[in-house]
Amino acid sequence: MDGEVIVRVIKSEQAWDEIKWDWNELHAASPFASPPLDFAWLRGWWNVYKSSMSFASLRVITIWRDATLIGALPLYVHGRQYELRHLRFISTGEAEFEEICPDYLNLLTRRGEEASCAQAAWSEIARMRWDHAEFLNLDARSPLISHVRSVPAGACPQADLGGGFEAYLQRLSANGRQQARRLLRDGERAGARFEIVAPRQLASAFADLMNLHQKRWTSEGKPGVFAARRFIEFHRGLASAWLPPGRAILARLFLDAEPIAVLYGFVNGSKFDFYQSGIQIDPAGPFRSPGTLAHLLLMKALSERGVTTYDFLRGSSEYKKRLATGENQLSTIELWRPTPRVATWRTARSLARLTRAGFRLVRGAGHPPASRVQVP
Repeated sequence: MDGEVIVRVIKSEQAWDEIKWDWNELHAASPFASPPLDFAWLRGWWNVYKSSMSFASLRVITIWRDATLIGALPLYVHGRQYELRHLRFISTGEAEFEEICPDYLNLLTRRGEEASCAQAAWSEIARMRWDHAEFLNLDARSPLISHVRSVPAGACPQADLGGGFEAYLQRLSANGRQQARRLLRDGERAGARFEIVAPRQLASAFADLMNLHQKRWTSEGKPGVFAARRFIEFHRGLASAWLPPGRAILARLFLDAEPIAVLYGFVNGSKFDFYQSGIQIDPAGPFRSPGTLAHLLLMKALSERGVTTYDFLRGSSEYKKRLATGENQLSTIELWRPTPRVATWRTARSLARLTRAGFRLVRGAGHPPASRVQVP
């Protein structure tokens, strides 16, 4: 490639906002583009979550060939003065109860620029101040992985919709195809009504999504993701921005006038990423699985819009396995530097584990002695 490669690390929101157009152009051209690497997603997450991070600061690596943005890696660093300094992807690192769990994070590059961008990114990362670097849920094809060791981070089941919905059904096993057709017939006989939500219906559909999701999970004694204020704020803002141009999808399944399933996800080119759902579980209902029926109906509708891949994202739920025709692998990179902070943290962690083991041993006094005490 002709032209000089220049690396600039963006540390201010103003400087980041100034390259929004360049970022969007790169995202549209990159073979590694995904919704969580879109400028609106990243900037929205930073606006909502930055206040929850201790001493968080942008470290967005941008790689230019002359005046053209050819690569971008959206990172930030956080940690108090005497704590570990963590380097992470923007949109990861939140508290567990409010995390958004994005998949297919990556280094955005233009085609043909993968190797030069990866080399430039790692060189810049090496110059940064951090103790712990954690890059979660990378696409296993990421050019970042060729430079360091990575570990598997699960798989994303996918359904191939190429050739249309009927062609997809033919790719299922004979039993899977039979079950899918039966469920579609049961839904039709019961009078189920399916819709892809229009922008004017966003408020009611998003409320249905939250209500159905929370009702199901709280009935099992779990909080549900929509219990977190920042999680709601982030996704409500994203849905409001992306539903009108068709980049976000909300779809509802009704029985009579009552919503019994709501699906939420994102369109990226010819691919749909299913993100979250709210499902009414009713063993006495007219069909066994309203969630699976909603997925099948959404696959059919999206295939008619030119979508050729329906990605269920990370997870091993049985319904995902039944409906998938393949899967994509994810990987994670985790690096530790031999800094004084890391040494202190590891010593403190070891002492805490020994202390917990000692308490367990004391509480177990009077019981027959174990042959050894294992420290986890």
